[in-house]
Amino acid sequence: MIYLMNLLTSLFTSILAFGSPLQVGMFDELSPLFIDTKIELNQNTFQCDTPRNTYAAVHLLLSGIDPLSPIELESTIEGQWYRLLPVPVEENTGVTSRTEQFEGKQNPSVIRRAPFEIYEVMMPVSNTVIPDSPVIALRFEMFIPEDASIESKDVKLKLQQNDKQVTCHFQINIFSAIVPESGPHSLNYTNWFDLTKMATCHELEPNSDSHWSMIDKYAALMKRGRQNTFWIAWPYFFTDALVLDKEKLKTYVEHFTLAGLWWIEGAPIAHRPNGDWSSPHLQLRLGNSLTNTKQGLEDLTSIATQMNDAIVEFGWQDRWLQHIADEPTDTNALEYAAVADILHTSMPGIPVLEATMSQQLVGAVDIWCPQVQEFQANKDFFKERQKNGEQVWTYTCLIPGGKWLNRLIDMERLRQVYFGWAASKYDISGYLHWGLNQYQADPFTQSVVDHPAVPNTTNKLPAGDTHVIYPGDEEPWSGLRFEAHRIGFEDYELLRQLKKLDAVKHKAIIQKIFRQYDDYETDVQQYRTARKDLLQALP
Repeated sequence: MIYLMNLLTSLFTSILAFGSPLQVGMFDELSPLFIDTKIELNQNTFQCDTPRNTYAAVHLLLSGIDPLSPIELESTIEGQWYRLLPVPVEENTGVTSRTEQFEGKQNPSVIRRAPFEIYEVMMPVSNTVIPDSPVIALRFEMFIPEDASIESKDVKLKLQQNDKQVTCHFQINIFSAIVPESGPHSLNYTNWFDLTKMATCHELEPNSDSHWSMIDKYAALMKRGRQNTFWIAWPYFFTDALVLDKEKLKTYVEHFTLAGLWWIEGAPIAHRPNGDWSSPHLQLRLGNSLTNTKQGLEDLTSIATQMNDAIVEFGWQDRWLQHIADEPTDTNALEYAAVADILHTSMPGIPVLEATMSQQLVGAVDIWCPQVQEFQANKDFFKERQKNGEQVWTYTCLIPGGKWLNRLIDMERLRQVYFGWAASKYDISGYLHWGLNQYQADPFTQSVVDHPAVPNTTNKLPAGDTHVIYPGDEEPWSGLRFEAHRIGFEDYELLRQLKKLDAVKHKAIIQKIFRQYDDYETDVQQYRTARKDLLQALP
């Protein structure tokens, strides 16, 4: 019965669309597109300003479609077409964290009240699209090479279905500014990933040749998004007898190095026993011994020494960053510091990076990574750490919500862009997030999921917290939030160039649209105006 109703509905909409003309609307890639977004008149032209060595893109909404017929896509200058796919937002992000039901408060700082569907996934297509609805969303992008001429290009985009045709104009204004390649000298950027899901989500045998080919595709997508840091989970490379397989480690690192990623991020080697946040102790992930026991200290020294020997042998001393235990607090700061002492001794010269807000870890942590709201509340402390030669990164996760910068689906994409602007304003050295592809459900059909540690409660991971890319048919597909991050980190590199040339102008341009992590402009056109000022200020 349901199948018959769906078939009748599809036939009915096809009949309606058959007699109506094609209509197209052109939209900024940073503006949200919903499945019910309306196309206004005279939306068939769009222009963008761009530096070189990056992508220029526009989004299109096409209506009046016969869902049974292919659509031919043409452009007068070669580019890449994508079909944009919608994902659901079942609940809104909360005022302070998680979703609204966690605290029972309504969040006024979302782009729309849930539930709704928003276009988010970039599915690459050729020059033909088979539509399955009377309205579809598309993306057209062109790569602007480093040696491109400084000029305006008018790209004609033609969309044709049967005897219906529509043409629109995409004007690309190319400026002289050049975005440098991501690598050892660009802003540190890491998204933690799940290797196993890179197999299972594509129905591949883990550790097979096809799995490693897929991992290479994920690494290539990370590179596109300017991720230059990749993490290494130690248990993957040690035997049960706590012996390091150096060749396995070397092969792993080579895969990501060949993709263009530089920094090697050793994942946390310890955790709270049984996830108990009230415990002052830490437990090793290898061997499972407590770090305050004789066995734990012996195991820690052994695995750290072996890893350092490999780092030295393969010449990675200037590339390695190391975590100890994620999100240490004042409660376990004493034991964390003791572990850090051993690590600093066993792995000399390797900096300790940690997502932490505890100020009791001075001397233990070399690279501080607080959540953005904690950084803002304690700027003087973190400025002091910077004066002492230590780095400061920031991170977000299911916290913070409300108006704060984060990367959840019911937030403006400008928030992802502004991470780069914040980094330039505050001399932040990197950004960390736990979720590249940490799916807890099918990301195409479910965006809000139970917290894996406490399922079946009001403790939810908000929309898109687990991921910013999607498992496509033959490869991973980028998400629009991932692209917004890239744009922001490209802006960071341009702002860094301007700061060296004219610090006063650098400060003034940032101030126009970004004041602090919960005070910024949400209008896309205001951002575009400020960005054009930035492009014009660079020689």
